[in-house]
Amino acid sequence: MERLRGREIAASSPPLDHPELRPAAAATHMRDEDTVLGVVVEGRPRAYPWWVLKNHHVVNDTIGRTPVAVSLCEQCTGGAAFRRELGGRTLSMRVAGVYNGTIVLQDRETGTLFSPFGGRGLEGPLAGQKLERFPLVFTHWDEWMARHPDTDVVFAVQGLRGGHGAWYTPGKWGIVSEMGWTLVDYDPRLPENALVYGVENGEGKAYPLAEVRARGGVVNDAMGAIPIVVVAGGTLEAAGFERRVQDRVLTFSTSPSPASAMVDEETGSLWSIEGEAMSGPLRGRRLPPLDGYSVEWHVFSAYHPRAELFAAKDPSVPILPPQALVFPTLTLADAGGGALRALPLEGGLNLVVLFAAWCPPCRVEMPRLQRLADERAASDVRAVGIAVHIPEDLEREAVRRFLGEARITFPTYLVDDAAYQELESLARSTGGSGLVLPTVFVVDRERRVLAVHRGRDVEALPATVNALLDPASGPGRR
Repeated sequence: MERLRGREIAASSPPLDHPELRPAAAATHMRDEDTVLGVVVEGRPRAYPWWVLKNHHVVNDTIGRTPVAVSLCEQCTGGAAFRRELGGRTLSMRVAGVYNGTIVLQDRETGTLFSPFGGRGLEGPLAGQKLERFPLVFTHWDEWMARHPDTDVVFAVQGLRGGHGAWYTPGKWGIVSEMGWTLVDYDPRLPENALVYGVENGEGKAYPLAEVRARGGVVNDAMGAIPIVVVAGGTLEAAGFERRVQDRVLTFSTSPSPASAMVDEETGSLWSIEGEAMSGPLRGRRLPPLDGYSVEWHVFSAYHPRAELFAAKDPSVPILPPQALVFPTLTLADAGGGALRALPLEGGLNLVVLFAAWCPPCRVEMPRLQRLADERAASDVRAVGIAVHIPEDLEREAVRRFLGEARITFPTYLVDDAAYQELESLARSTGGSGLVLPTVFVVDRERRVLAVHRGRDVEALPATVNALLDPASGPGRR
């Protein structure tokens, strides 16, 4: 694993062994809105607070008589729970570093490296073997308690809410460069921070949670010969199941009751997001859970480079709505010196380039965009860059280093949270799924958006510029 990096992360994030617990009634350290990772093992529910796990990334726990490992990467919103046993041996997990854009686990007993959410041995004596998965959901503490009033929850002091990883909330934008550089594969079909429910079967398949919610929160599908259902509830929860009970294949739709997640059309039974029939003729039955988990797109696609993407949009086809779109007025920090400046859009055609230093296609396209701007400068074409990096000194230095190595001379700025939200909204307004890297907005002096190229389609930008500069080609909208 040549791209394994960040061993200092392992040293600064020791695993949480034998965590201290509180019953729900005595969990005064918790807030209703706290994100938790919830699991049920041996019929015993347990909650692992995000704000606790972000400091450790892995917990070695025991629920009943079952040894359990729970992993979390707060940067990629990835979480999973496994039986930490293989071949009759109990394993204890720790973070070994970062790989493929996220943490990588290692057991202390054999030194085998494991994927943190797939649970497969990557390198070492147990390579190729797979840990048994326990279904896990991301949810909020009040929602978990409402379903499991008998739950317990891991305890920690309030000071751990800040510090390491505090920038990140579920689905938050921004990849730390040290982690981004470890990506073996990068797929720009979705924004890097798009939340998906990823299924491990075969080459893998990813279900964007936004797409599942747009369809009422329930999607009936099939993977090969296996009929499945993927369900998304609330703002965070997602789960997947085989939709077969005994020999009957069920068809699910959105539940009419807010107390359940879905209803099957065959019997009218109401089902929870944990795959249990809560009422109706099938009450008490359980759907077989899929080998799946929630995570951000950049990590699932890195581990599954040939994964199918449910309801995929073609990022190479910009679709601008008929109404005029205006590029927002942004005041950002300059990448060179940090001074706040208004983003300059002074050319007849302005190429506003959104990129990240760790992003493989960005690193290819940025020098090409510099050449394009230089070659078309006499035609009043200008380029301006916006680096999508979190506001930390190490990230600012990564941007400056990349700009120097790539010999980028056009002005470049650093995005902030408010600007990111505006740019993501603009990206969605142009028919995209969000802010994909790289993205280039072609904007005129009046700030009108004339075209947009995203992902691999940035290669076609010179043809668009040529068309826009040629009056005979028309307005150039794509």
